[in-house]
Amino acid sequence: MSGTFFCIIAILYMLFGVLFYELRVFTYVDEVVAIAIAIYASWQIFTRRVPLNKPFIIWIAISFFYLIYSFVIKSNVPAAIVSDFIMQSKPYLVFFGLMCVKPKLERRHFNILQIACWLFICLVILIYIHHPEDRVVATTGVLLTGEALSAVSILIGALFYLSSDSNSFWTKVCTILIMSVGVLSPTSKFWGILISAIAILFFINRPIKISLKYILIACAALVVIFFLVKDEFYFYFIEDFEYNTRPMLYLTMWDVLADYIPCGSGFATYANPASMTWYSPIYTKYNLDTIWGLDEGNQYHFAADAYYPIFAQFGYLGMALFVCFFIYIFKRMNNLYHLTEDIKRYKVALLIIAYILIQATSNSLANERCIIAMTILVLSLYQYRKTTKFSALNSFGLDFAGHSFNTQSNEGTTDK
Repeated sequence: MSGTFFCIIAILYMLFGVLFYELRVFTYVDEVVAIAIAIYASWQIFTRRVPLNKPFIIWIAISFFYLIYSFVIKSNVPAAIVSDFIMQSKPYLVFFGLMCVKPKLERRHFNILQIACWLFICLVILIYIHHPEDRVVATTGVLLTGEALSAVSILIGALFYLSSDSNSFWTKVCTILIMSVGVLSPTSKFWGILISAIAILFFINRPIKISLKYILIACAALVVIFFLVKDEFYFYFIEDFEYNTRPMLYLTMWDVLADYIPCGSGFATYANPASMTWYSPIYTKYNLDTIWGLDEGNQYHFAADAYYPIFAQFGYLGMALFVCFFIYIFKRMNNLYHLTEDIKRYKVALLIIAYILIQATSNSLANERCIIAMTILVLSLYQYRKTTKFSALNSFGLDFAGHSFNTQSNEGTTDK
């Protein structure tokens, strides 16, 4: 995949698939993009334009195993199973598809992405100014409501940091300032990710190993995060525990896992929108139909209020595969660092991992923003050659453009 084509698609998706997503011009843009990436990767492999990618093939085999398994056990009606299969596959289609084709980015492409980040964050601020009221509650048709604004700010900051050719103090400061726009609509997840970002950017200078330094950094970050989120934690998990959707989904998940060993209850049965659109019999079986937001026919659906409970669908085997996925990512991170000694991209990968794991505590991983998160993660996991210097602060001007295009740096993308 050429770098120019990738930049065009990434910028357009960020605009219409994330920032302006709630205009609902094209509701299924995220699914279409994810499937298109997977089809393109498959075609590249079939035509032998890229080497056979074992992780991509393995993931395809696992996903279709769960699809067939769901049909065999009749977890829900066929339409529900297919709908949830596409939804849950979305982040992995993007990740493994892009890891297969590896967009061929040069320095000039990263310069374009860096300029785009300034445009994106300005648009986020303008959107907030236009609709500043009631930002905590997600509102269909209104841009960046609920936790969307703070999550988008984190992703824009991560993309800016990745696109910069510098790992200087001021680059890190600019990154945190961009992410801090999320304070306009903060959530507990946002504070957790922001604190994690500060710790990662300023205190990690080499790959993480078990040591006193990193244990102290982790403990300090956890203490600060807990102090910031304790009120929301009390509201969801202590106060009215038995009548709150999120804690009951977590609690009942273990009963479902125990009853459906080892592969879970199947697609469209638990903790996702498809399980409510085509009402899952699992909710009735475990008396969750008495919980407001999980009861049949209620227009307010809170089944997708957290991601981790969805492991009930995939069983203990699915949980093990999820852990293996992150083990694979950490191996890629460490291998790349040993080849390039580029700690900046190691930090970006670590930041996106923190983003994914924290967001998943109270939000679906398979939303429209997962496309951008997985894209940033992939761009931090394969090797390219750096040739030109570029300051984060210079991205305000246009003086870099002539130099970038005149030098025509050839940062071919290779994977070793």
